[in-house]
Amino acid sequence: MIRFIRHNESGQALIEYTLLLTLLMFGVIAALTATGSALASDWGQLQQAMEVAIKPEMSEGEPSKVRDLMDGFLQRMQAFYDEEGRWPRSWGDYRFTDIGYDPADWDEAVEGIFWNPNGYRLGLANYAGDNLQIYVDDLEGNTLHLYDGWNIWCLPGGGCYYHAVEPGNEVDIDTLLVVDLADDLDW
Repeated sequence: MIRFIRHNESGQALIEYTLLLTLLMFGVIAALTATGSALASDWGQLQQAMEVAIKPEMSEGEPSKVRDLMDGFLQRMQAFYDEEGRWPRSWGDYRFTDIGYDPADWDEAVEGIFWNPNGYRLGLANYAGDNLQIYVDDLEGNTLHLYDGWNIWCLPGGGCYYHAVEPGNEVDIDTLLVVDLADDLDW
C-alpha cells in the first residue's frame, strides 16, 4: 500500500528563505570587508543585528520547563510500566489517562511543544501548519531542525532521539529551542 503524506511547508520555507538571505548578507559583508569599505568598520553593529535575525528570542518553551515536563511524563510512564507490567496505551485519550493526565490539558502546545506519549516513548513535536519551529542540537553540537510532523522521541530509560530511535540520532534535549514564527513576523 502506498500512502502519500502532504506537509504544509510554509513555516519551513520561511526559515529556509531567512537562511538564504542571511547567507547572502554574510557574502555581501565579506565582500565589503575585503574591499575595505566604510561599512566594514561598523561590523560590530551588523553582527549584533544578524545574531538577532538568525537566533530569535526563545519563545515560551524554556529548556528547564521543557525538561521538567518531559521528566514528569517519563516518570509517570515508567511508574505505569512498573505497576502494570506493560507500557501505557499509545492511542486516543488513553495515552494521557493511563499516566494520570487530563487529555484536554495537552490539546494545545504546552511550552511551545505538542506532547505525545506513545507507549514506551514520549514524542515532542510541532504540527504541520502551526507557527512553531523546533531546533535541537545533536551530541556533536550540530543544530537540527525538527520538520513539521516529526518528533523528538525520549525514552524513560534515558536519551532523546531526532525523528527515529536509532544510533546516531541522539540529541541533547537541554539545547531545545522553540521559535514561534507568528511572534517573529510581528516585527
